[in-house]
Amino acid sequence: MRILGGVRMRRNDCKAALALLLLFCWAAPGHVNAQSRVETAEDRLAAVMERLSVKLPLLVTMRQNVRKPLDELVREPCDRTAIADLGQALLKEGYRREAANAHVRFSEICKGHTLSLQTAANILLDLSDYAAAVTVATQLIALVPYGDNGYYLRAVAHDRAGEPQKAIDDYVTAIELFGSREKISSVSYLGIARNHEKLGQFCDAILAIESWVALNPVRNDTSQTRAIIATYRSKGGCTILDKSNEVVIPITRRGDVVTLSVVINGVTGILILDTGATYVALTGDFAQKAKAQVDQNSIIKMRTANGIADGKRGRANSIRVRSLETKDVPIVVMATEKLSFGPRVDGLLGMSFLSRFNLSMDSTNVRLRKRAAH
Repeated sequence: MRILGGVRMRRNDCKAALALLLLFCWAAPGHVNAQSRVETAEDRLAAVMERLSVKLPLLVTMRQNVRKPLDELVREPCDRTAIADLGQALLKEGYRREAANAHVRFSEICKGHTLSLQTAANILLDLSDYAAAVTVATQLIALVPYGDNGYYLRAVAHDRAGEPQKAIDDYVTAIELFGSREKISSVSYLGIARNHEKLGQFCDAILAIESWVALNPVRNDTSQTRAIIATYRSKGGCTILDKSNEVVIPITRRGDVVTLSVVINGVTGILILDTGATYVALTGDFAQKAKAQVDQNSIIKMRTANGIADGKRGRANSIRVRSLETKDVPIVVMATEKLSFGPRVDGLLGMSFLSRFNLSMDSTNVRLRKRAAH
């Protein structure tokens, strides 16, 4: 029997204690290292989630469809496939806000990612968080300033938030920046019409629908569009003032474009005939000369002969081509000056005027015929 630390122990007990001590000394380093490795991995996982502004219950975090893309983002912080997979996994698990946060933060961290911002904006629209959707869509616009999608997403957010003027601006810009106008859907045109209706501007709402119809009358002149136009017409009492049903105008060309003499608020200008322009657009100088109204709070973008230019929505009291005249016409006034449309050209004769007429053109003449009221 031995005395160990003041405690009397039997020989067998002493041997057992010594063996246990040796076992602990042999096993402990490996055990501590293994525990350390697990903590390091979990710490890194937690760091990724914090970086992406994602908070999840541990049970959700450990699910394979969530854990796998998180692990990939530990190794490669800007892995675009991994963030897409993580977003899908979070949506599947019901964590939509977290998915939106992850996409927005990923774009911020990785110097801009359009797909993440598009995805986040759509999620936020579904969550009815329109203020956040506007913010994210604005980030997308900053990243792709001449792309239509950011403006469209922001238009929807403004539309649903009850901000019709801002919605109209962004719907118009989305249309102007869309690549192939013949392939565009009716959604933005209906959005413009809906927001003009909210403002009590029923005749302007008609113009939006008629602009859509004029793009492809065979496809778009339907019983539905006619019914919408008829409803707005009855509410707004919209008419065309004319002395005849048709005018024939000899073609005048300037390079590759056709120009017409147009009288706006009693002032004559030279405008390019442009069925692709949503609005009649005027240079600032001509708009001032014609005393056109300008909404200084409006901001849109339009395509011109010299590229994309900024403008503001406004209104002309009257626009006349020969004997065909319309009253109270929406217009756009360009922020850039004379060379927006080329030398000695005062603007574009766009669809806010032309959609009220059936237009045809041959090698020598332009024909404008009063469109039948629906």
